Amino acid sequence: MGQTTFSTRDTGGSESVSLLMYQDLSLRCSICGCKIMPIIRTGPSLTFYAHVPKCGGSSMAQYLTERIGPLAYHNPYFLSLKPERRWSKSSPQHIDVTSLHRLFPKDFFDHTFTFVRHPVGRIISAYHFQVEVERSVSEAVSFIDWLDEIEDRLVETPFIFDNHIRPMTDIVPEGAQVFYMEHGMDAVIPWLDEVVGEKTGPRALPRVNERKKPSKKDAAPIVPDDAILDRIARIYAADFERFGYSIAEKMPAAPAPDLPEDVIAARDAAQKAHGKPGRQFKRKVQALFGK
Repeated sequence: MGQTTFSTRDTGGSESVSLLMYQDLSLRCSICGCKIMPIIRTGPSLTFYAHVPKCGGSSMAQYLTERIGPLAYHNPYFLSLKPERRWSKSSPQHIDVTSLHRLFPKDFFDHTFTFVRHPVGRIISAYHFQVEVERSVSEAVSFIDWLDEIEDRLVETPFIFDNHIRPMTDIVPEGAQVFYMEHGMDAVIPWLDEVVGEKTGPRALPRVNERKKPSKKDAAPIVPDDAILDRIARIYAADFERFGYSIAEKMPAAPAPDLPEDVIAARDAAQKAHGKPGRQFKRKVQALFGK
């Protein structure tokens, strides 16, 4: 089966958290009547969200929760468990394609979609996340030294850092509908409208889990030199080839689609509402408590 690409337009969204959609037969979405959870079920149809870490997963998870309901096959507390108590090598939301095919038969899902990102921006984001949030990497370790380390460790331990640095092609199934973060995240909404069969629900993705603005105490921004770019191009060669990225270009080869004027207007209004303090507080509560 060939890969289908689908871009998004404008900007919006941010980083990491969610996956698949499954459903208890007794639950239905209060918005459109579809079955809830990721595995999204709409009538007889099942949709799988292949969550590539550092590609807007937190925003996508929040959006799906608001529109469809609680997420399944998703454990945000996975890394808080002791390694001997974990049932898998990675959190379920970061499942790789090989493991996915072991658990789900071929053609089990009717639709599959994902977001990808330029490999350079993604690995820099992953480095900041490990240093500043997970604190699994010392601030004393430079980005280039870290790249030297992970190039070898990816071969020996591919699940390292909960798949945050794993090549995107290891996570995205063939035939998935591919959205590009460089084009923005909101064009997934009309695509989901078609899948769900309804145009109700939020018209924009919230900004979630964005990196804080660097302070004077933080390290200087990473500006990759030729040696760093060559290293990234080698480590993620398969991602550059499959998803149409170039080491010399910030944008993917795939063009951004033209969104209809009514979709853009609805998105802009929703984004304006997202910026209100009350809505921001509500989203933080939802992110913490799943409500």
